[in-house]
Amino acid sequence: MQALEGIKVIDFSKWLPGQYCGMLLGDYGAEVIKVEDVAGDSTRKFFPAKAAGMSYWHLMLNRNKKGLAVDIRRPQGREILLKLLQAADVFLEGFRPGYLERYGLDYATVHAVNPRLVYCSITGFGQQCHKPAHDLNVVGLAGLNSLDDTGSACVPEVQVSAIGSGLNALSAVCMALLARERTGAGQHIDVSLYATVLSMQVTGISSRWGSEETGEAEFGRTAHYYNIYRTKDGRYLTVGTIEPKFWHRFCSLIGCRELAERQYDFAHAEELKNIIAAKIKERTQQEWLQLIGAEEFCVTPVCTLQEALYSELTEQQKILLEGDSDIGRLRYVGAPVKFSAQQASVRRRAPLLGEHTAEILAGLGYSEAEILTLLQQKVI
Repeated sequence: MQALEGIKVIDFSKWLPGQYCGMLLGDYGAEVIKVEDVAGDSTRKFFPAKAAGMSYWHLMLNRNKKGLAVDIRRPQGREILLKLLQAADVFLEGFRPGYLERYGLDYATVHAVNPRLVYCSITGFGQQCHKPAHDLNVVGLAGLNSLDDTGSACVPEVQVSAIGSGLNALSAVCMALLARERTGAGQHIDVSLYATVLSMQVTGISSRWGSEETGEAEFGRTAHYYNIYRTKDGRYLTVGTIEPKFWHRFCSLIGCRELAERQYDFAHAEELKNIIAAKIKERTQQEWLQLIGAEEFCVTPVCTLQEALYSELTEQQKILLEGDSDIGRLRYVGAPVKFSAQQASVRRRAPLLGEHTAEILAGLGYSEAEILTLLQQKVI
């Protein structure tokens, strides 16, 4: 038995935060029904694609989900979704505030139909703001893409607000399900991408507030002993020698034992960075790694994604999975957390658009004739 077996999730999200949350809920055993408009999610059309309407994005993020395509703008479509929600445990939605209220699918209406439902809304800025935004907008507004000490803006390689919000939604859903076991009642969860990004900057914000109060310099993200340095061949080493014992070993490694007692000499931090940078530039990344050998003192290479995927560390994690399907061999980044008793698994590929519509409707009591009529009317 898996951890979330017996939990029924209706995933009506269209973008990464909800898709990621629904993916993990499915990985850990929940029955997840992905609901799409009859035109399908835009992410189906992202490139590259394995098959028509089956982008690699879709295949990764919508695994372990059944697929239902329905037009909620039609009364019959809304009826189908409400019937699903009557017997569901969790509803994931990622629309702007007020959108689902137009169709009688807002929390108050759905709660009246199913008081035990955990209704999880994932938006850019919470339920009081209708501003549209994607990850890049959110991290910019929250000050996250100027994290380097020079204040340079950048496009983060990881969709921080989206993945972070997906994880927040996952933990919130599980907490709400636990609370329901105690109270018998579901509740509305409001996950904001913006609030997520602010909360992820907890150390930087606390340092900023402390600096404002005391007048001392902020404890920055980098220091001479905690930085990235360029090697002779244009690659990089990460130096994370926070502990004095690691700093001392690092100074010995680069031939600068005289710096060992200057770890906290912040008054000359720039001078120390320059000395270290010049030393690191004397050798290639590989030469430094050979010199370090099997020692462990928080000096490591900056790897390319390709190097990381095929590294010994990744192999140890057993997180990369693959298997055959009816559209060919598929590869996955598996669930990141391991349980001693109930493991996550990939049990089904992502659905074709509306692949399980007839099966799901039959389970709701619709006859073959009714399903055919709905199909002809383009409700499904």
